[in-house]
Amino acid sequence: MKQLFIDARLWGIKHTGIGRYTENLIEKLPSSPDIEITLILTPEDSTDPKLHKFNRVIAKKHPYSPLSQLEMFFIWLRHRPDLLHVTQSSVPIFWFGKMVVTFHDLIKHQSKGLSTTTKNPIFYWLKYLGLISIDFIATLKASFILVPTQYWKDQLLFKYHLPDGKVIVTYEGVDSRIPDSSSDNSLSVTKPYVFYVGNIYPHKNLEVLFQAIKKLQGKIKLAIVCARSVFESRAKDQIKNLNLENDVFFLGRVTDSQLNYLYKNALAFVFPSLIEGFGLPGLEAMSTGTPVIAARASCLPEVYGQSALYFDPHNSEELAKLILKIQKDVTLRNNLIKRGLGQVKNYSWDKMSQQTWKIYQRALP
Repeated sequence: MKQLFIDARLWGIKHTGIGRYTENLIEKLPSSPDIEITLILTPEDSTDPKLHKFNRVIAKKHPYSPLSQLEMFFIWLRHRPDLLHVTQSSVPIFWFGKMVVTFHDLIKHQSKGLSTTTKNPIFYWLKYLGLISIDFIATLKASFILVPTQYWKDQLLFKYHLPDGKVIVTYEGVDSRIPDSSSDNSLSVTKPYVFYVGNIYPHKNLEVLFQAIKKLQGKIKLAIVCARSVFESRAKDQIKNLNLENDVFFLGRVTDSQLNYLYKNALAFVFPSLIEGFGLPGLEAMSTGTPVIAARASCLPEVYGQSALYFDPHNSEELAKLILKIQKDVTLRNNLIKRGLGQVKNYSWDKMSQQTWKIYQRALP
């Protein structure tokens, strides 16, 4: 029987996009009498009842920790599986078996510099050089590289001069965790409002959204859902400088039912990001019947197709006009909702998992 190991240390929603990818991949993998699956998990996740049907190996170090390299080497020495799937690009350098590696994006290559960090400059550049070096090693060690969009496949092929057949697009799915029936309006967000959910790193380009809200002169509010971030104070300073304290609602983390309410009652979901791996929040918005306005950047036009309105991510005036257009044009709004509900049907975690399984079968010796 072939031994397949999956690095699942970034499993679950607490690890945002990578965590959701890893969780859905594992939950929907088919079973086979010829392939035995073992998960590499943190001590915390190893007790999750969802994972009890799998063999488990404990790894205490975070994938991006230097000590993780030593820990993974000893795991390889003890088990020597036929194939390892690394679900993010931080590969174990001293793993001498076959690998499949998922690159979710190349954001750290394209959004870089001291404006993207709050860390000490020396520490930042050392970490940056380490991460991009490991990415390069990953392209050498991987039998196959999985990416979520054609955009990122093209970027990888160009940057690393890889053969076309080595990089495989496996489109991700739409998270169905938002309940259809439960809706909690306890947040007291003033309508009408547009909505953003995600982190607030500099490449998310929220400043252009703040500027657009400023141009709307209090007619339309903005609700933001995000986990606490080292960049939160920077965003709040931008809001203060624009005198938008009464127009922007910084909500932090919310419950599923609150999130459902925010999606369903928003005038539109706005995604101004300059770079995205896949753009899952926009698809989640479409799945709830919320129109989407997105930056004409990165993979977003590929993923959203004709189901969103697009704007120059550096043009807040254009964004403000689109927000007003959706508010005033009911026919346009209804068409976007209809197209969005159709667009999300193109993406399935089951399909992604089945495609990945076929790659495992090709990679196994």
